[in-house]
Amino acid sequence: MFKKPLASIKSFSPLRSSDKRRLRDEILASFPALRDMDPINEIPVNAIITPDGLQAAKFTSYIEEPGTLYVDSDGTPLWFKISSSKKDSLIVPSVYTLWKFPDLIPGLTTWNPVVDKLRNGADLMIPGVITANNTFVPEIDEGSLVVIRARGNKYPLAIGTMAIPGQVLASSRGSLPPKGKAVHILHVHLDQLWAMGTKPDFPADWAQGPKAPLDDEYATSDEESGDEEEDDEAADDLTNDLQEVSISDTKGKAVVKDDFPSSTELESSSTADGQQPEGAKDEVEVIVLSTEEVDKALQEALLQVLKFKITEDVSKELLPMNSSTLYSSYVLPNRARGRAGEADIKKSSWKKLAKWLKAVEKSDLIKCKEIKGELFLLGVTWNHPQLKGFTGHKTVEQQAARQAKVEAQISQANSDVKVLEVLEAYRPNTASGDFFEAAGKTKDGYYTLQEVRATLAQYIKDKQLSDPKNQRIIRLDEALQSALTKKGEQIDKVPRDHTSDRLVANMVVYHYIGYKGQQQRFVKGAVKSIQITQEIRTGRKTVTKVSGLEHFMLDVDVFGQEIQVLCASSVA
Repeated sequence: MFKKPLASIKSFSPLRSSDKRRLRDEILASFPALRDMDPINEIPVNAIITPDGLQAAKFTSYIEEPGTLYVDSDGTPLWFKISSSKKDSLIVPSVYTLWKFPDLIPGLTTWNPVVDKLRNGADLMIPGVITANNTFVPEIDEGSLVVIRARGNKYPLAIGTMAIPGQVLASSRGSLPPKGKAVHILHVHLDQLWAMGTKPDFPADWAQGPKAPLDDEYATSDEESGDEEEDDEAADDLTNDLQEVSISDTKGKAVVKDDFPSSTELESSSTADGQQPEGAKDEVEVIVLSTEEVDKALQEALLQVLKFKITEDVSKELLPMNSSTLYSSYVLPNRARGRAGEADIKKSSWKKLAKWLKAVEKSDLIKCKEIKGELFLLGVTWNHPQLKGFTGHKTVEQQAARQAKVEAQISQANSDVKVLEVLEAYRPNTASGDFFEAAGKTKDGYYTLQEVRATLAQYIKDKQLSDPKNQRIIRLDEALQSALTKKGEQIDKVPRDHTSDRLVANMVVYHYIGYKGQQQRFVKGAVKSIQITQEIRTGRKTVTKVSGLEHFMLDVDVFGQEIQVLCASSVA
């Protein structure tokens, strides 16, 4: 799902307290084991799963799957929600969160080379699941969340949903595994979602055995023989099979597969001395499709449009649509990448667009009508078998967008662009100053939220202030009594998950905006957000107002010129 960069993502916005509580309740309901877990490094579980500074943003994946992404104050993904409707919503932890709670979700074990296939976009197939040598296979239902671990690594490297019941996998012990998918992969280590975060190294205690986490493909020890050798032979066969792995079968469906030449093909295209064959530079491969291939490519492009672009939800806004717009703006960009990207209506058996759409109409997939000499698409049969059975493919539009993004990243990397740094910090006031001095810190310093929480947790641990009968309750000494209470409030105990909020309430917020490498000078007050609002003026004229750019050292005139070109609009 995150093999490629997200197709679109809206701006991140902080969660309100009510939304944060609602999300925490949803997470605890989905993963009840979290309720009984002890604090990690003196930090309560609730503060880990929904930390301070939690932000959310709506996104659409490159396969047009909508969802919501939740990140911490550092931008590290913690959870994501995927759904086509609220009824089907599913809250999923990221690999970052799974490394904090490695036993939160039942897991399957696979060989290390298979993990590389998962990173390339493949789902986990049944032969890729290790069931021999009494390897644990959870008996969970189809559609349930499951994590994937590499052999020898106790930390999950991927998460997905079961494509078959776990009993089917467990019943295949000692016999030839059946074919087919075992897990639909949602997120995997080193994919684009992982790239959004801090990308830490493996935890120090990753190993369940002497094997390396990813580099050691199979056992090499002389002691590992017998059943282990059988596992290795099976893994070799599996790796060979996976060279041709695809996301779906080829019976009327699109095969999702990279169109890059293999190293063998590249070597065979050159001579023994490493030089290109004579005349090779002047040769250009011309792709010629048969009429049948063109017909099939156009049909699949139309199905791609109806399945993922002109969907039932947006059809009321887009239809009726004239045939020329349908073909140029939707069908052509949604042709499958590769050879099918050369398909054109003039090379098909129909030759003309109107003739093709009328032929499709006879199959009851679409409904068309000719209005004033031009054919219009009026409706779609959404429950048509062809449409329901179509799984989708990678399109030339996605390929072009990806290439443009890569070129933009390369251009940015080669330029001298300055990186803007925005920091929010807290400074002790009179009430909390004594606590920071008692904790060995200066009361005149600036502390990020993470530093405040770490200082508080270390102080509670050093002073042994946890209630012996209930570790979730903190007893207040003289320093904490002043730092965590309001004026006139008389209490001697506070719930652990309330301590950081109380301490921050007795501190002064500051912020810094500047370029990396500059001396940091904090200014009193929180960071002011950029405000974007829309207004309806005379008639149906829409005006978008943007304010607050100057706080981030953005030149308003330059921004206006850029937005005028990008949006093809007037700017004032």
